Amino acid sequence: MADKRNLGIIGVGPRGGHALECLVAQLIKKNSFKNLNFTLFEASGNFGDGHVYDTAQSGSNWINITERILELDERKEINEKGLSVPAFPSYHDWIDHNISKEVDAYPPRRKIGKYLNQRFCSLIDPLVEKGYATLHIEEVHELQFVENNKINICTSNNIYSDFDEILLTIGHQPTKISEQLAEWKDHVDNHNGISLFQDTYPLSNILSCKHLDSKSVVAIRGFGLTMIDVGRRIGKEFGDFQIENEKTRKCTYVPTQKIKNLLVPFSLDGLPPVPKPLNKKIDDWFAPSATQLENFEILIGNRKTQKTAENIDFLLDAFAPIAAEIFLKLPKSINPQQLEQPRIESIIKNWLQNPTLNDPAIVSQNESVDSMMNLFVDMATGQQAISLDFCIGQVWRHCQPSMYKQLSYNACSDNVFAEIVMLDESTKRYSYGPPVEAIQQLIALNKAGVLNLDFVNNPKIEMVNEGWRLANSNKLITANIMVDSVLDQPKIKEVTSSLVRNMLSDGMIQAVHDELGVVTDNHGYVLDSSENTLPIALLGRLAKGTVIGVDAILECFGPRITQWAEQAANNHSAWIQMQKSEDNG
Repeated sequence: MADKRNLGIIGVGPRGGHALECLVAQLIKKNSFKNLNFTLFEASGNFGDGHVYDTAQSGSNWINITERILELDERKEINEKGLSVPAFPSYHDWIDHNISKEVDAYPPRRKIGKYLNQRFCSLIDPLVEKGYATLHIEEVHELQFVENNKINICTSNNIYSDFDEILLTIGHQPTKISEQLAEWKDHVDNHNGISLFQDTYPLSNILSCKHLDSKSVVAIRGFGLTMIDVGRRIGKEFGDFQIENEKTRKCTYVPTQKIKNLLVPFSLDGLPPVPKPLNKKIDDWFAPSATQLENFEILIGNRKTQKTAENIDFLLDAFAPIAAEIFLKLPKSINPQQLEQPRIESIIKNWLQNPTLNDPAIVSQNESVDSMMNLFVDMATGQQAISLDFCIGQVWRHCQPSMYKQLSYNACSDNVFAEIVMLDESTKRYSYGPPVEAIQQLIALNKAGVLNLDFVNNPKIEMVNEGWRLANSNKLITANIMVDSVLDQPKIKEVTSSLVRNMLSDGMIQAVHDELGVVTDNHGYVLDSSENTLPIALLGRLAKGTVIGVDAILECFGPRITQWAEQAANNHSAWIQMQKSEDNG
């Protein structure tokens, strides 16, 4: 029998760490935990928590799902052939079920990172001690197929040879810089006294900027969750937030220095993110019943329906009745025309395809940004009648797990699935919205004159000696610091990391669609340019387009990880049997 089989995992954040955990469990289940080496690569050195949940990051970076639904299951104790791995608690047990019923908690990402890191270390330490695993703090640049279908892993300093399988869980990758950002970069290189931050994180880089002081103007490209992290942290550098109302999280910003127009966000549409409901009681208003979800899954999961779909109507037709029925049952809703369900369903389908749709039941995009934020906060806290768009967004969020389950690895055409992915992305202003307190902080910063919203809607931007001059209507402001807070979409053809570029040029991977990620099979294994399944699996963000719903922390612990682990364990079991047959032959 050959000595051992080698498996490499490249990218060991939350998804990579849990993938290892699942694979070990599956191997033990199949009595195949033997003759195997794990070699793990994580360039950041943050094994288990990765870049996003780095335990050393600012406490101003909050997670975007409530702790209440962060159900990360416990890991059972392992005792197998001399290997002893202790059990590790679920996340809720780890925090001792200290969950408020009055206001949902959205803890700092570093707190989640601490849990993830401790969980990973409790598994990897025994594996390393027993010689099953090795860790490498290196960035992988290339994979090379060699004889006997083995794979070499190449880093800057080393070549690691003879891998039988590779798992890529590499998360967000850098993409081609836009023409605008390239011009801004050249502008900074040729002028003194101004700064550009192409990467938002770590926020400490922005805080240590020598050009940041009480007289600065910080322009922030993007008006989403990352912008809120930036605004909150810079705001705390020059003052603090004081809670006025514990229930609604209304707050006041109290500066410690004389500052004005410190933060100037802008985006293409100028629309603010919409807060999630304050607590479970309010959130339950928007939750579909078990029967509704079951019927929804049957409708959208039908393979014949998917295969014959020419557009996204089948998804809209399945979703609209659920949202309409929930809207009509709300304690108080904005329905001035007293519309009945069929008409509401029609509006829902139209609005999902055209969010600029004007209707009395929908918050108008012509409202001022400050007015929209206050309206949505009042809805999220149960103080205001619910608009149809707010309801749609929250119901969509509750339906997303069903969508991700039934529409990953679907039978739709590539173009139809691209439409589905884009539709899901378009809802994220609502479905991925921040906690109420985050929007209350923006309102407080604006009221204090620290956050300037006059330029939020697609301003004209001119490069000047002093930095960037933003113009909107008859108003002008010049920023000496520019922060890009926009997260690139996972367009595989735009990715610039050497590992992905090399795999594309070598034909190891192919794009689902020009706007999306990599083609994989139902177990996460990539298909090369000739449609052959390779011993290389890819899970996560870069598979968007074959799967849907890849960014959330819960997806790192979701069923697709188990699907891969089951197949990877089957592959190893088959290898063991083949080696036994050869030895006996």
